[in-house]
Amino acid sequence: MRRLFLAGLAVLLASSAQAADVKREPFGATKVGVPVEKTILRNDLGMTVAAIDYGATLTMVSAPDRAGQFENVILNLPSVAAYEASARRWASVIGRYAGRITDARITVDGKPYALPVGNNNMTLHGGPNGYDKRVWTSHAVSDAQSVGVAFELHSPDGDQGFPGALDVTVTYRLMRKANELHIDYVARTAAPTVLNLTNHGFLNLAGAERGDVRDQTIWLDADRYAEVDARKAPSGKLLPVEGTVLDFRKPRREGEAMKLDDPLLSPSQGFDHSLVFRAAKPGVRAVAWMEDPASGRRVTLLTDQPSIQINSGNGFDGTEKGPGGAAYPKYAGFAFETQHLPNSPNQPAFPSTELRPGRVFKSTTILRFSK
Repeated sequence: MRRLFLAGLAVLLASSAQAADVKREPFGATKVGVPVEKTILRNDLGMTVAAIDYGATLTMVSAPDRAGQFENVILNLPSVAAYEASARRWASVIGRYAGRITDARITVDGKPYALPVGNNNMTLHGGPNGYDKRVWTSHAVSDAQSVGVAFELHSPDGDQGFPGALDVTVTYRLMRKANELHIDYVARTAAPTVLNLTNHGFLNLAGAERGDVRDQTIWLDADRYAEVDARKAPSGKLLPVEGTVLDFRKPRREGEAMKLDDPLLSPSQGFDHSLVFRAAKPGVRAVAWMEDPASGRRVTLLTDQPSIQINSGNGFDGTEKGPGGAAYPKYAGFAFETQHLPNSPNQPAFPSTELRPGRVFKSTTILRFSK
């Protein structure tokens, strides 16, 4: 009997090991010939996550619907060439500084630094050669709770105009026994600097190539938003969401909330705003969820970051297509970018984004899927 039990246990452990795994395969090369690999993660429940070295970009997050059918829910492109040609950020890692920096200038320890100048004399997402346009090094990781891939990038002193050599590691971990994707950020600097890291993924819980997300419902535990001027430059004021189209403290269908003639939405023809989470205990906590009523898929976001940038895919226009050949229309996805506030280095009242030598920046965001 004991022998039969041990044999059965061995079979069970072997099947479990096969269920949760990590695979790596080629994903082409950049236009200058740098090879790019894709890492595919699968857990014991059948959920699959894939990411490529280019931009440390998520290219698949396959989650089940209420009937148990899996489908990719993160917008992605079919090739490295498509990512290189795109002006969008997709589900890449943004750095050195996510969001806008007014007048393309910061001051660190009393010394001014000029940054890449973009539209309206601002720096956006670190400039045109941001971390989303770099080929990161990567290696598979695994422990008792998860399978994953760690991406590493060295950003030298003066990169994009920012001071301090910065070493960044971003790890995607898929839980073995739960449909959860953990995004862990770690950064160290050789000199005082500022940083703001995030993932720029657009979600469509009906399926990445299944139209727009206006019928999907959103909840956000945010009670203030960052006021901006006509250039989308933060003024430094944090205003209450009460009575505005940005109040998602009670769940609302996105299409119902999207009143495009509202002064807060008309400049972008949709949501493109920074919101501050309600005061809560420090640490990772649930701050938002999104649900597709047709499929039953829901994703809950948990983070330790103080704010979030939301974007309703206002810039999609059908010119870019997914791997299945479907064009991405306006409002094809909704982005939840957990991060610090834009322009924080120039707004002393905002939470600091400074990082100094000897200190380690750490942050975690979790995407928890349910049905």
